Amino acid sequence: MAKADPVSTFYLLGGLAVVALGLGLSLIVLPGPDLLWRLHIADGLLNGKQMYRDLLEVNPPLWFWAALPAAWLAQQTPILAYHALIGINMAVIISATFLLFHLAKKTLGASAAAATAFGFLFALCLVSVGDFGQREQSLMMACGLWIALQCARLEGQKVALPVAILVGLISAYGFALKHYFVLLPLALEAWLLWRQKRAWRPFRPESFTLVFCALAYGIAIWKFTPDFLGRMLELIQTAYSAFGPWNAFTSFERKAQMLLQILFPIALMLLTKERRAFCVALALAIVVCLAIVLLQQKGWRYHFIAAHGLSVMLSIMVVHHAFLNQGRGLRVSLALVVTLTFMWIVVAMPASSNVQTRGQTVKPLLKSIVAKEPKDSRIFILSIAPEFAYYPLAQAGRSYWSRYYSMWMVPGLLTPNPDPKREAIRKVEKLRVRAEFIEDVQCSRADLIIGQVGYIRTPNVVRFDSVSYLTEDPTFEAWLNAHYLSEHPVGSYLIWRLNPAKPPPAPCNRAPK
Repeated sequence: MAKADPVSTFYLLGGLAVVALGLGLSLIVLPGPDLLWRLHIADGLLNGKQMYRDLLEVNPPLWFWAALPAAWLAQQTPILAYHALIGINMAVIISATFLLFHLAKKTLGASAAAATAFGFLFALCLVSVGDFGQREQSLMMACGLWIALQCARLEGQKVALPVAILVGLISAYGFALKHYFVLLPLALEAWLLWRQKRAWRPFRPESFTLVFCALAYGIAIWKFTPDFLGRMLELIQTAYSAFGPWNAFTSFERKAQMLLQILFPIALMLLTKERRAFCVALALAIVVCLAIVLLQQKGWRYHFIAAHGLSVMLSIMVVHHAFLNQGRGLRVSLALVVTLTFMWIVVAMPASSNVQTRGQTVKPLLKSIVAKEPKDSRIFILSIAPEFAYYPLAQAGRSYWSRYYSMWMVPGLLTPNPDPKREAIRKVEKLRVRAEFIEDVQCSRADLIIGQVGYIRTPNVVRFDSVSYLTEDPTFEAWLNAHYLSEHPVGSYLIWRLNPAKPPPAPCNRAPK
């Protein structure tokens, strides 16, 4: 019997600990607004609702379709939908880790492949604490597997057809979740072409699988969700343009985070003189992931999951290789210090913060307003922020009555657009979105309506009053004044309570728009 490699055994035991820790933290930290909304849509789809008609969402449908198994399991068993999602995700992560180890062993050797697989597993389980199941986590997985397969191709290693197709399937899902993500396979394919030159072959099983899945997905969108290609894309372009470029990069913290991410892989590879193809491809993928964040003009923590995760994976690979091949010199010691510092910043500190707060984003004031209402009370929250609209009600186990995630698009619809075509769309959507929210409010027959007042930071500051936006419609204003009593505002929240003497008609069954 072959003797077990002690280094590989160490990484195997470490991997088991990482899986246990990742599961534990995912159960402790509450799911974020996006993840609960994802499951809410999946549950609605199983109940016969239609995306982009009954459930109006700005993102493409694939991410929500992928949550259908978890939502179905929750409907059929006592398991919570989010717990089912965690279990399914973890099963895929573990399977992907073994697949990556199998491929990495062909080019790196058993010991280095074990370190690579451990870094892959560590990143997938612990970098995304609080955002377990986000799209950037799947992108990270797709990148790791795609790079491992490309390196095997680069060195002329034989790869079984089922393995290549499986990598193509997993990668196709990760790369298709946002249209920006297609930059990664394009950049990595360009790198492979540059390395192989005339030996490069574009027609490979994994590339065929990627193209086939892309075509199938496009046909599925056209067939099952045609409204996404029509109305939703126009609404996104019109509403997002009002926020202007770099709206999420105004803080020093986010700018420093971007700079740290760019310098880290460069510094680490220079310190250790790392030149292996796998590491170079990872460094390229990190830079592309950061470019994707910039192109999205956003910068919330979950947008960095892929870049952070691939950086963690790269650091573990580099430090492992340096210790085994360069001893414990100054360069290796510095590389270890850089790696530990980086991992403390992007893994330990966010995880610790999420555990302490349990990932709670709902403001205590809003939470207390909701908590004071009877359990059977119907509450409708009008807010531009999802964490203050859908999320407080979902966390409290209450029903949500709007077809929209929140009123996120309204600041953009209130801002005139210099482009004539988009300005025409803006005017139409401003009226249409208002009408849809009015219908949602009236159909809900809410016992309590909570409105938000505040200012939105765009290139031009926009004052936002959610109730006033709706009462610009005189018919709705008359309906609201007839059936609701205005109470004293609580902080920045306006309160309207159902008038028991003049209740509106019973809740309606809204027809799909």
